This record gives sequence, structure tokens and C-alpha cells, in this order.
Amino acid sequence: MSKSAFGLTALCALAVVPAAAGKMAPPPAMPLRAAPADAVVLGKVTAVAAKAEKAELYKGDTREMTFATVKVESALLGKPGKTVKVGFLAPLPPKGKRKRPAARLSADQEACLFLLKLPTKKGAYYLANYYDVVGKNVPGWKEGVEEVKKAAKLLAAPMKGLKSKDAGERALTAILLIFRYKAPVYGSTKTEAVPAAESKLILTALAEADWDARPGGGRELIPQAAFSRLGLTALDGWKTPRDYAELTKNAKAWLKDNAAKYEMTRSVREKLSPSEEPDQ
Repeated sequence: MSKSAFGLTALCALAVVPAAAGKMAPPPAMPLRAAPADAVVLGKVTAVAAKAEKAELYKGDTREMTFATVKVESALLGKPGKTVKVGFLAPLPPKGKRKRPAARLSADQEACLFLLKLPTKKGAYYLANYYDVVGKNVPGWKEGVEEVKKAAKLLAAPMKGLKSKDAGERALTAILLIFRYKAPVYGSTKTEAVPAAESKLILTALAEADWDARPGGGRELIPQAAFSRLGLTALDGWKTPRDYAELTKNAKAWLKDNAAKYEMTRSVREKLSPSEEPDQ
């Protein structure tokens, strides 16, 4: 996997992580935050509601959610419109002596937002995780946004990335797609088959990636992490080796042997636009 394909900036959501959260695991690299998103926008908060509403993420949900109106300056992924209603949950009670980080929006804030559709409110979105809002004042903002733009383009037109002449771009596309396809959709457990041609390209790109690379900005963006997300079992012909040193060799061998026959599935969700379906 070429280093250039993973020029990841360590934008660790400095604007939203409290100092007391020093022992927490770092947030995902910014490109991976885009992977499960329904929309990614650059925008400015123009208003924040004075009163919270019921979140209603599911039937019986009694949590409260505050909504902000965001003027969309640029939609990197999805088509949310010129303005979008974005909700964020009230902070959870502290866990022991440690505060729990939470996503929050304030008036006039400029940020990159990773959004999921609110299932019970048409046209509204919400911030699922504390790291799904990255303020414009964070060091490395420009570089991070460029990385998200690249990831968004690959997610919206996956076949172009999977057929790229650059091995690093093919690998990055495969990793992003696996993380998207294996991310659960709120309120649904439905899955569907990934088109065979696309599935083969994903596994082939992963097999051909540089498994020894250690890109900065997020250990999740390595082939090993994506391979584990497949959730393979003995029924798929996979057995995790006792010796971790054998993992890479065995995993790459499995990918090469099964690229054309493994039936990959993905969570059923609305297709991104623009989309490019694989040749059959």
C-alpha cells in the first residue's frame, strides 16, 4: 500500500475531546469516519435550538437531542441540501471520574460533519459519535479535508477506485468499502450480497496491498483491520493462526484463493450518489 495513498493527518477531534479523555482510544482516522456516513459536509452553524427534543432514534427512545441548523458550504458525500438540520445527543453521565465526550454544535461554528440520517425525522441528520464533528480551528484541517474528499470520491464511485492503476488507491478503496459495508445500519439488520464483480475486486485489492505498511493517523487504515471486519469463520474456510506472525501470510493466501468465490454481504442502505454499479 503506497504511503501516498495514506497521507493521513492526525486530526484527533481536538475540538470535541475533553482533557479528561486522555486514556480513551483515539478516534478513527478521518477517511474512516466518512465510510459509514450518509453525508459529509463542510458547513457553518447558523442556529441552535433553545430546547431539546426527543431523540426517537428508535421506538421508546427517551433520550433528548438538540438540533442545529447548518448552512452547507460543501457536500463532500451525499446530497443533504443547502441547509441541514443536525441533531446531537445530550452528554452521557460521567463514567467514574472520567467525563464522557460528546458531539456538540454551537452558533457560528465552522466544521466538517460526518452525518447519519435520523430514521424518524425526514430530512434530518445526527452526529452519532463525539468525533463526528471536527472544528475548522483544528491543526491540519486543510490536509484532513482533502483526505476526506478523496475517501468520499472513492466511496461514491467504488469501481473507479478498485480499477485504478495505483495499488495504493485500490487498497484504500477496498478498505473503505469493507468498513462501510460491514457498518450496521441503525434500526435494521438486513443484508444483501455485494455484486460478485465488485467483491472480487475488493478482495483482490486487499490481497495485493502492502500489509507491512504502517501509515500514520490511524491504525484502522491497514489491510489487517479490513480483513478482520469481514468476520470470517471456519465455514468460510478461514482459521485464525495461533502464531500471529502467520496472520498476514495466511490472510493474503485466503484472499487470493477466495476472491472469485467468496460471497461478500453488506448492510442494506441507501446508495450513495453518484454511484457506479460494477459490470456483470
